[in-house]
Amino acid sequence: MCYKTAVPELPQRAAVVIIGGGFAGAATAWALRRAGVSDVVLLEREAALGRFASGRAAGLGRQLAEDEATTALTVRGAQLLREMRGVWTATGGILSFDDAAVAGRYVARAKRFGVHVDVGDRASVLHTWPVGELRIASALYVAGDGVIDVAALLRELITGTRFEVSAGVERIEPHRVVTTRGTIEARVIVEATGAWAGTLTGDEPLVSYKRHVFIIGSEGAAGPWLWHLGAGEMYMRGDGDGVLASPCDASRCEPGHQDADLVGEAHMRKLLEDAASPLANTPITRRWACQRAYTQDRKMRLGADDTRPWLVWAAGLGGHGATASPAVGEQVAAAVIARLQSGQ
Repeated sequence: MCYKTAVPELPQRAAVVIIGGGFAGAATAWALRRAGVSDVVLLEREAALGRFASGRAAGLGRQLAEDEATTALTVRGAQLLREMRGVWTATGGILSFDDAAVAGRYVARAKRFGVHVDVGDRASVLHTWPVGELRIASALYVAGDGVIDVAALLRELITGTRFEVSAGVERIEPHRVVTTRGTIEARVIVEATGAWAGTLTGDEPLVSYKRHVFIIGSEGAAGPWLWHLGAGEMYMRGDGDGVLASPCDASRCEPGHQDADLVGEAHMRKLLEDAASPLANTPITRRWACQRAYTQDRKMRLGADDTRPWLVWAAGLGGHGATASPAVGEQVAAAVIARLQSGQ
């Protein structure tokens, strides 16, 4: 997370004001800076950037997503993340499936996006992860996948951009952002408030889900991470303090509600027991919950608003923020630049 200690006055005006200091907002600032747009101010209401979903991400760099549009962003995002020093660790990743037909669709998607995969079977998964009872019909090894240092990513994205924390936005008006610390005139406003997207504009709200993450044991596992897709969905990867694991749970919650609970822990234990994993009886040393936010149709809301020429969206990343963020930033920045050039 990124903090500031001093509280300077906000500028009276800027070409672009970005509301929200998570992956979407920070990546938009990063992409604008790379495109030569420097008059940018990013506002975050909390005392640090990445306070909610972005700062709590598990950091799996997964390129193959569940649909074409998301995969386009995660593949491009992974390409850009590999160029960032200290952000990406090449580990490879394993996607396992209980349905061979679903695996086949992922293989076809990988081919369309130029992602090399090796098709394996149950034995290839068990060679790396001891989950003897997990139902596996097919598995894909994606050598180009990895692990993301989310704190390093946020630092990289925000470097060189003016950002203001503890600057809650009370309302937005055409070309004007009213905050708890003053008002900023802006040619373009970027709505990147994560689970709260739409609140300031009166648009259809996003839907938020809580997901648990655990550190299990005291010894990390080496090699590629595992993400099982299908019944009993979960993922696991090595971590310096043990094995990071999630039951991929999804309970509806209010924005900002990220307290871990015993239901999530019981879910994790049950999945590990059903998979006959030795981790089932290993102590949990850390636990937390993160939040994923979706639009109503589960499509990311990226780009210019249809009716408000001063507004651009960067919302609804749906849990793919870490891997997709640089590509999301590029797409949103392109819309911002188009609006700046149009003079609207």
